[in-house]
Amino acid sequence: MIAAFGVSLTLTWHSTALDITSFIAYTEHMAKNIQYLGHVKLPYKEILSLIHLKSTKVNTTYDTEDDCHFIDRSKKEMEYSKKIHALYHPNKKIGLFYRYSNKKLFDLMPKNFWKKFKMHKDTCRITIMRHPPGTVSIPHIDVYHNAVKELGKKGLDTNRIRRIWIPLTEPKLGHALFVGNEVAYNVKKGTVLTLNKNIPHSGCNVGDEDRFVLTLTGYYGA
Repeated sequence: MIAAFGVSLTLTWHSTALDITSFIAYTEHMAKNIQYLGHVKLPYKEILSLIHLKSTKVNTTYDTEDDCHFIDRSKKEMEYSKKIHALYHPNKKIGLFYRYSNKKLFDLMPKNFWKKFKMHKDTCRITIMRHPPGTVSIPHIDVYHNAVKELGKKGLDTNRIRRIWIPLTEPKLGHALFVGNEVAYNVKKGTVLTLNKNIPHSGCNVGDEDRFVLTLTGYYGA
């Protein structure tokens, strides 16, 4: 059971529901693989308006066709990727979502963001993800191949990379993030989360409005 109340984050794990009615309560009942880092106030409308600019790069690759799922993988991870590909490829249209990138996104982040969340701006990639209704990010494990490729920094230590996840809209029907057997649902916009990249995870929009999430991927640490 997942509760729905406007200012809360609801997590489920180990087949048990936990309703979090405040961020303080959330930090006291920390999930294992989804971590709440805080909250950030962003110019949401201005950020979302960037998707319409000609200067914005758009990636519309089907998630089932993305070769990053088969690069730099252990034997166990490769077997998992092949399993997921076999399950989802026959219905590959559900894996079509949009990633938008524009350097102007850096100018729209608060100046204290980088220090507060210990992210290294010079190694960071910022992306707006848009999932139309009826689409998913297929289950996967991150090795950040695409981030390293786009940053053009060979030798980037992926063990030092963290991905931050920030909803750009208020909670909507069917917008969810899954990490192992934990679920982040009904998450207030501006909430800053990170996740265990080594655990299979996925996202979905099984609602009736577009799902927008800002992701920041880069070096983490003091």
